[in-house]
Amino acid sequence: MPELGKGLAGKVADDLGQAIAGGRRTPGEVLRTDDLAEQFGVSRTVVREAVQALQAKRLLRSSPRVGLTVRPVQEWHLYDPDVIRWRLAGTERTTVLDELTELRGAVEPAAAAAVARQADREKRTKLLESSARMRAAAAVGDRTSFLEADVEFHRLLLGMCGNPLFAQLAPVTEELLRGRAALKLLPTAPDPADADRHDAVAVAVAAGDPGRAEVAMRAVVAESLADIHRRLDGRAGD
Repeated sequence: MPELGKGLAGKVADDLGQAIAGGRRTPGEVLRTDDLAEQFGVSRTVVREAVQALQAKRLLRSSPRVGLTVRPVQEWHLYDPDVIRWRLAGTERTTVLDELTELRGAVEPAAAAAVARQADREKRTKLLESSARMRAAAAVGDRTSFLEADVEFHRLLLGMCGNPLFAQLAPVTEELLRGRAALKLLPTAPDPADADRHDAVAVAVAAGDPGRAEVAMRAVVAESLADIHRRLDGRAGD
């Protein structure tokens, strides 16, 4: 999906996208270009450009007699990184986190097994380099470097598995990881145990052991979901 442009139209699209994904604009609601121009203090041209971006992401539908209407969530491009970010910023973020992690649990273990089974040795060892960077970042408490290495690890895994459908899910995983950081649903300091779990995947992949790689990747995703809920439950008790 196209990324949002910068400037006024991009800002309007971002604000309106958040309003739709956050439930402040409900499915079936009719939007008027003039009203949006007045609300955001911009020209109709800017509104039209913003609307086109949201139509491309299938948040809005345009029809001749009705105008613009908000589509139901089932019709949105739910894998679009902007849509994921908007949904994570809304009130249903816990459900969205569960959905995205369930998707990861269905795809990434199979991807790990495929890389271990199909990729050549040079490609398989690339994951070891990423997990080593995660361990190094955890050792010095560098959250930024840890997150970047984590994102790279999953991008490599999905990109090397030989399935282009899986590969296109890499931005979904990236947005989930970055979304957790933005929502403060990650440890205050990188967890060395998390680096160890990723390393177990990398070691199994490098050894060409698909069964062990799949099990290790499943453990990574399971602990991710458990950690999310521990942190959300902790907030509920505050």
